[in-house]
Amino acid sequence: FTPHMDCGDHVIIINAKDVVLTGRKLEQKYYRHHSGWVGGLKEIQYKNLMSSNPEKAITLAVKGMVLDTVVGRDAMRRLRVYRDDQHTHEAQKPEAISL
Repeated sequence: FTPHMDCGDHVIIINAKDVVLTGRKLEQKYYRHHSGWVGGLKEIQYKNLMSSNPEKAITLAVKGMVLDTVVGRDAMRRLRVYRDDQHTHEAQKPEAISL
């Protein structure tokens, strides 16, 4: 392990619309961001975010787990998230990983 080296692969996440959150997270969890101006707080409930844009919800969840460094930003560039099982990466022969 060398923290300054980037040795990762591309990750393709499919069926983002089928993600299940445990407990009452859909009602209680909010995605918040601020524009920097007075009164510029924007928030959206995760139930609405998952129904309108599940790709963004998954990307934000992964971004929260990745380090905020150059290596982390490079890792986020290799993340692909798709709403259903249709994607354009069949030529790269992706391998399914089941847990």
